[in-house]
Amino acid sequence: MTRNHVLGRRNVLKATAGAAAAGLAGCLGGGDGGDSRTPMDVTEWPPEDLEGNLNLWNWYDDWAEYAKEEFGNQFDVTVTNSGFSSPDQWYSRLQAGNEEMDNIAATTNWVERSIENDYLHELPVDIMPAWENITDRVKDVSSYQQDGKVYAIPEALVLYPLTYNDEHFDSAPSSWDVLWDESLEGQIMMWDNSTVSCQIAALYTGQDPVEPDDFGEIEEVLKQQKPLLRTYWGDYQQGMSLFVNEEVVAGPLTMGRTYTARFGEGAPVHYTAPEEGAMFTSDLFVIPKGAPNPMASLQFTNWGSQKKHAAKLFETMGYMPAVDIEDQLSKEDREFTNWPDSWNLIFQETLSDEVRSRFDEIWTAVKAA
Repeated sequence: MTRNHVLGRRNVLKATAGAAAAGLAGCLGGGDGGDSRTPMDVTEWPPEDLEGNLNLWNWYDDWAEYAKEEFGNQFDVTVTNSGFSSPDQWYSRLQAGNEEMDNIAATTNWVERSIENDYLHELPVDIMPAWENITDRVKDVSSYQQDGKVYAIPEALVLYPLTYNDEHFDSAPSSWDVLWDESLEGQIMMWDNSTVSCQIAALYTGQDPVEPDDFGEIEEVLKQQKPLLRTYWGDYQQGMSLFVNEEVVAGPLTMGRTYTARFGEGAPVHYTAPEEGAMFTSDLFVIPKGAPNPMASLQFTNWGSQKKHAAKLFETMGYMPAVDIEDQLSKEDREFTNWPDSWNLIFQETLSDEVRSRFDEIWTAVKAA
């Protein structure tokens, strides 16, 4: 987790301007001392009288560093970013009553929970130019739109593929069964994550990964797999390093880390979606209620969905942007971001409490075995 504070050279001037805007807006609620306007108060683009500050909670750290500079200079706003390693870090702040966070990069299931608890502002996407940049493929798969209202704008798609050493394999493994291949003992790894690992086991055994019907079989195959593993990885850097150091030849890793390993570290790795399917979710820009700088946050949400800045997100983090940026990519990057229509990609719907609990119980038993 990182936490960066930028002491901008325009702080004093813009803080004064922001306070004036807040005063003009009246005392209608919002965070302590913040702007009380809401995104839906904006009926024409662009929003006027941006506040002088913007507090991001975005876990794409490298891209956030770029955004702080670029957005800050373009709109004369001082931007800070608080990175985080787990969504419950920002969600607990929403539960306590937000008065600090302006814009969060939130994963889909946490967005759903936030909507259910009335923690998020509705967004005026009909007047936001960048909304048109979001691909239909992305717009259609998430649940951030409810009852005709839109509460988020997709930032990136996050795929949980099978990553493999493309010098070890003549072609991409076609099945998750490669992670149970006895000939690869000591050269495969699993993610120390109950949901990811149990869902891979569900796919491997032909079950629905969101609503499996045989938890006993999932536990059994994960225990069978354990002696074959090099290790369970718990940190993204650790997972990537296992491939970079060529200690493993196959295992689950995010698309972003696979991209960094391949193009940043020169490792012989690639990724695929096995024929049983691969899970994916999305990260989305949201504006939480209580945000002290809602107009700056709304402008930032639109800015982040412009092609130039979405392309930068891919270049720095390796995750699939929600915006079609194909014309901005090199040939090798276009090839890397190509998800064939033949892939069976399964959207990570929010798990029921029962399934989540059973996955946790299974994982505890597997780790203890």
